[in-house]
Amino acid sequence: MNKKIILFLVFTLLLGCGFTPMLKDFDLSAMNVQKINYSGKSEIIYLLKTYLNLKEKENPKGMIVNLNVSESIATSTKNASGIVVEEDLTLSVGIKILDSEKRILLSDSVSDSRRIAVTSNLSSDEKTKRNERRNLLQDLSQKIKFKLQLIAKRQQ
Repeated sequence: MNKKIILFLVFTLLLGCGFTPMLKDFDLSAMNVQKINYSGKSEIIYLLKTYLNLKEKENPKGMIVNLNVSESIATSTKNASGIVVEEDLTLSVGIKILDSEKRILLSDSVSDSRRIAVTSNLSSDEKTKRNERRNLLQDLSQKIKFKLQLIAKRQQ
């Protein structure tokens, strides 16, 4: 019974405090991005552009966003005969955001990795890598959007 009363009081206090998420109603299309520069492997850049869906605006006061994408694949597990059975796929995106006067607002990187099983079927392995690459890029694009939203909110 005491737990229910305490839980009710905590819930009531949280509702009454006026808390609202900082980025709840933030619209990415309203973000003022003057230029976006991508570098890295073209297939990964294409996917990142698709998932980010950022639009450049011809505004001299906008931010300049530099994104450097890199991918690495490393052996993680071998069987007793020395054949690779698992690999680690790691994607990293270096983020550098500048204001219109070329001052650095943010210099950071986000990365994520997945462990992929390796089989003797090369076509299925490539398909698995492609799918995992897409999943990783979706996760990373959400992290990048969040960082961009924080910077844009700070600029307002």
